Amino acid sequence: MARSKRIKLLASLTKGYHTVVDIGTDHGLVLKQAFDLGYIKHAIAVDIKAMPLEQAKDNLKGYDAQFIISDGFKQIDQPFDMAIIAGMGAYTICEIMAETKNPHARYVLQANDKHEILRKYLAQHQYRIVDEHIIFDGFYYIVMVVEQGCMTLSPKDCYLGPILQHKQEAKPYYRHKLITLKKIIPSVDDHKKKVLEALIAYLESIL
Repeated sequence: MARSKRIKLLASLTKGYHTVVDIGTDHGLVLKQAFDLGYIKHAIAVDIKAMPLEQAKDNLKGYDAQFIISDGFKQIDQPFDMAIIAGMGAYTICEIMAETKNPHARYVLQANDKHEILRKYLAQHQYRIVDEHIIFDGFYYIVMVVEQGCMTLSPKDCYLGPILQHKQEAKPYYRHKLITLKKIIPSVDDHKKKVLEALIAYLESIL
């Protein structure tokens, strides 16, 4: 079964953990790869809908996995040492993180948009970013690894990522962002223009 670069990256981050919860598991392919590589011992596949969970059951047949219909962590009482929340909007991930009953676990977060919102939320709710990864798989995906702790982020850190901005592999992503902002800035109002000018300055400072 073909696996995307994004799935491979998410699975690679589970290495060394015992029980991994996958919120919004969809087909369960991240967990399957983690099992196949011997990275995890047990998995809890979670989805808000029954149909994707049935697909995950088929893909994870014979593996040590549980399958739970739940809106985020609401129905999760089992212990775990890692949780994956991937493929959702930043606001949705923030809402899910607000309901976790296990703040001491490590979390792998992959928002589809508004990464600055997610980073700001984490800083305000006693989480720290341990690492940030980026991969291009038809689209640029940013993956944050976080745990309980404290961090202080500047507006620039929130936008660029406190760790990601120092990684060479992120340069193409930032160049892409810069080109996009420069294209749209002539067509926005004065207030929006000031915001975009600040973002452009952040990007130009690291390129």
